[in-house]
Amino acid sequence: MIARQIVFLSLVAITIGFILWRAGRRTLAKGKLSEATIVKNVFSPNELTLIQNELGIDDDESGTYYPVIQFLTEKNELITRQLSIGFNPPKSVGSKFSVIYNPSDPSDIVTYPRIQLEVIPKSLMAIGVTGLVVVVLDVFEIVNIIPN
Repeated sequence: MIARQIVFLSLVAITIGFILWRAGRRTLAKGKLSEATIVKNVFSPNELTLIQNELGIDDDESGTYYPVIQFLTEKNELITRQLSIGFNPPKSVGSKFSVIYNPSDPSDIVTYPRIQLEVIPKSLMAIGVTGLVVVVLDVFEIVNIIPN
């Protein structure tokens, strides 16, 4: 029973990894690389903090900081965009990192492209293949890893 679950989850991981990898290759082929700079951080308090404030408890400044970035397109257009992923503590203003943008819609960007387009898909596929190898080795009784 556990072997079936491992096979299913492994196939799901391989499928998702493959889909993300293909989408990433398309993005890398069509997108343009640029260097973005963080110009400010927008603070958004956590929901729990808002509830505590309504109850009269002092704000402990817990929340999420969403970086606002700027980058130049190949047509020298300055694009400013707030990222949808936040951090705590905030990222340093002035720090730079790579983005890939869609030339037909420069507000469509991918931040940290290596992680999103390469590392995550390949990791999912590697985890899936490892799961399948473990099941095959256990089925042929080369190793006894999966409990009966």
